[in-house]
Amino acid sequence: MQNAVFWLAAGIVIPSAIVSLFCAALFLAKLRIPTSGPLGGIALVLPATGPLENLEDLLAALGRQSVKARRLIIAVESPDDPAYRRATELAKIHGAPAIDVVVAGVSNCRGQKCTNIFAALTRLADEDRFVIMLDADIRPQPWWLAALVAPLAAGGADLVNGYRWLIPEPPTPASVLVAHIDHALAVLPRLPAAEMMWGGSLALTREALEILDLARTLDREVVEDAPIGRRVAETGLRLLTRRALRLPTPLAAGWRELWAFGRRQGQFVRLYYPRLWCSACLAATADFLARIVLVWPLLAAGSLPALAVLAFIAASDSIATELRRAVGRRIGAADGLASACYQHLLIWAILPIGACYVSLIWASAFTSVVRWAHVQYWLDCSGRVLAVRRHPYGPRGREV
Repeated sequence: MQNAVFWLAAGIVIPSAIVSLFCAALFLAKLRIPTSGPLGGIALVLPATGPLENLEDLLAALGRQSVKARRLIIAVESPDDPAYRRATELAKIHGAPAIDVVVAGVSNCRGQKCTNIFAALTRLADEDRFVIMLDADIRPQPWWLAALVAPLAAGGADLVNGYRWLIPEPPTPASVLVAHIDHALAVLPRLPAAEMMWGGSLALTREALEILDLARTLDREVVEDAPIGRRVAETGLRLLTRRALRLPTPLAAGWRELWAFGRRQGQFVRLYYPRLWCSACLAATADFLARIVLVWPLLAAGSLPALAVLAFIAASDSIATELRRAVGRRIGAADGLASACYQHLLIWAILPIGACYVSLIWASAFTSVVRWAHVQYWLDCSGRVLAVRRHPYGPRGREV
């Protein structure tokens, strides 16, 4: 009986480690950094809140783009939002792209980010042929805008999307752990049928914007990207997700904030992609329990077969991590020595990464209340906003 349980556990963790290694290798092998000629008519839409401490870094990154945006529209919820003062101050001194600050007003029937996006879109002009939605904390590479807009201009896609690439700053065990988990997710294949996209870097044509009808698509929704993805599938619009669009995103927070961030991401997956959440929950829980089953005989009796299996999966995970670090270097988001050491220590400890991931997934099973930045949302089982409560703007202004 014990042997059967042991080999069942080994049969769970070994394929999981091999699949993770394969996904990292495939992603790296197919990663290409794009180039593009001059393009025009680009408008950037930035929904924002809080002190925007990294806004100058974002503006500097926009100034280094190989393709230039015509304007940047920053939308905040009210003049009391610290983001309003920060954005208006920089708008006075910043050159290109020109900055337009919009006050969206407070909404109690949808996510505030959605309301800010609505307000920004009302400022679009006829010259704005391509619309880019972005998050304030990204640090885009010089090819970012070119990689987003070139397929739209060529008629090869209606929307182009990417994903974040978290960078622990500074690297701590907690920030490295969360970034490590997210990097593994970032290199997974994006299946068109999954209808998944990330709102932190999303480009679309004006024609696609009209078809999406965001006023209806985002009605009472707490987030913008998942409902847009669902609407894209319904309308048959062409969505392109590019590997090179993994955007360096600083991750600087304590364990409590990081856990809240991970849980909230899981809550959104649970709300909008329940089948995917259930599959991830089952796979992560089985893998973690299987590791416990393998660790126990090693600690209790020094089992050589358990040692061999654990060494194999740890070695496989370390190789996969090095491949993902190579991806980071290729996209201009290289890990430092401290981050690399933390990752390998966590991997060879066998249990911490799985324990963290499982805790986040199971905690995200409860989705009736979601805290996002300074706003608390009460939601129904489909993610629609029922009620809203606003808290004072925190000292950091934004919950990661």
